[in-house]
Amino acid sequence: MWKQTIPFLIIFFTITSISYGQQSIFNFQDQNLNEEIVLLQGEWQIEYGQLLTAEEMQAIDSPVYAEIPHTWTGMEFRGVKLPSTGYATYYTKIVIDKNSTELSINGKVQSTNYKLFVNGKEIGEVGKLGTSSETAEPDYRNKIFEISTNQDTLEIIMQISNFHYRKGGMSRPPEMAEKELLIEDRGKNISLSFFLIGSIFFMGLYHLGSNFFRTRNKMNTYFALVCLFTILRSLSVNEYLLIDYLNFPWWLSTRIELTSFYLIFAFTIRFIYYLFPEYIPKFFANIPYYIGISATIITLFTPIVYNSNLVPIMQIVTVITGVAILYYIFKASLNGNKEVIIALIGFILLFAVTVIEILIHQSQIVGDLVFALGIFFYLFSHVIILANRQNQTYIRNQDLSLALQQSNQRLEQTVQERTKELNERNKELVQNNQELKEIHDEKNGLIHVLAHDLKSPLNNNKGLIKLIKMADNVSDQQKDFLNKLEKSNQQGVQLIEDLLQLYRMESQQKAEVDEINIQSYFNELIKKHEDAAKLKSIKIEKEISEDTNRFRTDTDKLQRIMDNLISNALKFSYEDSTIYIKAVQKGNQLQIEVKDQGMGILKEEQSKIFQKFQKMSNKPTAGESSSGLGLSIVKTLVEQLKGTIEFESRPGKGTSFRVVLNDLG
Repeated sequence: MWKQTIPFLIIFFTITSISYGQQSIFNFQDQNLNEEIVLLQGEWQIEYGQLLTAEEMQAIDSPVYAEIPHTWTGMEFRGVKLPSTGYATYYTKIVIDKNSTELSINGKVQSTNYKLFVNGKEIGEVGKLGTSSETAEPDYRNKIFEISTNQDTLEIIMQISNFHYRKGGMSRPPEMAEKELLIEDRGKNISLSFFLIGSIFFMGLYHLGSNFFRTRNKMNTYFALVCLFTILRSLSVNEYLLIDYLNFPWWLSTRIELTSFYLIFAFTIRFIYYLFPEYIPKFFANIPYYIGISATIITLFTPIVYNSNLVPIMQIVTVITGVAILYYIFKASLNGNKEVIIALIGFILLFAVTVIEILIHQSQIVGDLVFALGIFFYLFSHVIILANRQNQTYIRNQDLSLALQQSNQRLEQTVQERTKELNERNKELVQNNQELKEIHDEKNGLIHVLAHDLKSPLNNNKGLIKLIKMADNVSDQQKDFLNKLEKSNQQGVQLIEDLLQLYRMESQQKAEVDEINIQSYFNELIKKHEDAAKLKSIKIEKEISEDTNRFRTDTDKLQRIMDNLISNALKFSYEDSTIYIKAVQKGNQLQIEVKDQGMGILKEEQSKIFQKFQKMSNKPTAGESSSGLGLSIVKTLVEQLKGTIEFESRPGKGTSFRVVLNDLG
């Protein structure tokens, strides 16, 4: 076997053994080609710009030799620097053991097509050889051709043309051995390729699935993308499985080869950044990423012969970026973090195989599956890191779960204790509420009894006062005292009436709904207060809705509301002033306003006018009585009718009360 396997290191590099020839002659007489694969690596005679036979190559007076692997791009050929495109003939002579039988040649992949001749006979072609871009057709295949000869000297001619890629020539040395040996060796390479592809596929699939079934993580996404494009690159290089097995055209396979290289570079940078964001600067993760994406876009939309010139530029960018990442990871590893140390080892390996892959691509060394093997072990090192993180997360989750379970048990015990306490408190509250209700009922009953018991003697006093005033011998001073006594007695009666009204109101909260005609109802209600208004020369102006629609409400409660508001306005209005009363139906609402031109309410007292037994600093203008319950009764009645009440008052300008009631039908 020509591939010498030194444990571990050569698995990565797979650098082939070399047989050298002098002046384009390879001597393999001492080697058994039925058991060993030899590389035709060494000096080959080259003639650029001509497609010649072996005899014509031998007839050249001053032959030119090139060390294979080699491309003619940029080569000095008879004083002229060669371009990347064109065609050329390569010639060499091989001396073998006569006992070597059933030999074959694996022409390998050349840039970008070739014809192979042995002893003047064409034995095979890959792609289509041509002298222009119109006649040549590129193709990449590792094809094995049988050598039908029993001679011990073989004259090999390889005619190569390239009009579709950035470099042309014999970029890989052909292999020669027994046919079965070559087929077996290629089969091993393909098997290893599929093993690596399958392993990388499941690595990527696992981390991609983690994003679907767990919390989304950019690190997992970029790792999966690196795996995906590593698979595509592995299929498009070395054994060129996309072309050989899936019949991809050369241009598509080559674009996949180039773009996968750029995207592996871009996504690897992002993955490392999200793996160690505390060590890698964000700007450093962004710049190479966008360079890789830009190179990908250019490659997808421009001809390969031009965009393939990006490859050496991107190789330089890759090496520079790799050195910088090595610096950041090495610096972080000095802290002794095991994950960073594993990442450092993996990245050193990746950097090494990347450099080797670049040298192979530049036709400086020979190797197979270098990048695929290297990135496999690199990705595997990160799988170890991610697995360790998941294991640590699992352990933390277990600890948190145990702590949560213990916390839940303590919480459950606390809840039971608190529930027991709350139940006991609730029983106390129920008992206290019952006691309060009984006290409240007793209070209301007492108020009711007291009010009736007080009202009867006050009414008797009222009658007696009137009888005394009717006597002829009552002096003016006595009449004045009797008037004051009558007024005081009347205030007591009014207070008792308000208390009884408040008691009835609190005892009967449910509204007794009846229909009213707004216009007639309010006209009658206002008419009752006209006499009181005349005593103070107060004018009542009204605006009553003329709509014939009916409004449904509790007429008794509405009357009490209006009586209190109108009487209140009369009490606190000056003589010769005006009271405005408005009642308008809008839709299913009745809007009421009672506005006076009285003394108004002081700003600091406005917040408590609806409270019970509130006596304001402003007094009725004619010395009328006021119990302090009227507005409290109004607010309670309005709320029982599902309405609202608000007011606006300015001291010295008057007060306006606005009530809005809803139709209770």
